[in-house]
Amino acid sequence: MSGSGRLQADALFQGLARPTMVAGVSYYYFTLNAMLTMLVYIWTKDFVILLVVGPIIHAIGYLLCMKEPRAVELLLLRGAMGYKSWNNLLGVHHNTNSYDTF
Repeated sequence: MSGSGRLQADALFQGLARPTMVAGVSYYYFTLNAMLTMLVYIWTKDFVILLVVGPIIHAIGYLLCMKEPRAVELLLLRGAMGYKSWNNLLGVHHNTNSYDTF
């Protein structure tokens, strides 16, 4: 550890801690991209759409995964956890959602 006050991360640890990546995006996002592109292809019945829509969706995922490789998984987790309900403003449930008190 140097005197700069910053933590030094080992390259081996960083490689082992990253998720599986395919062409710069996480494997989960790559699978979602393939399914969405195939759905668009089935709806439009045009093969050229695969060459247009697929790379655009992949570029969006690449930008998301550039800084945080698990960005898509974190966004889906946030959506699955739900949001705070408006009834916590009343103070009846002590700043929790009403379904959290059971």
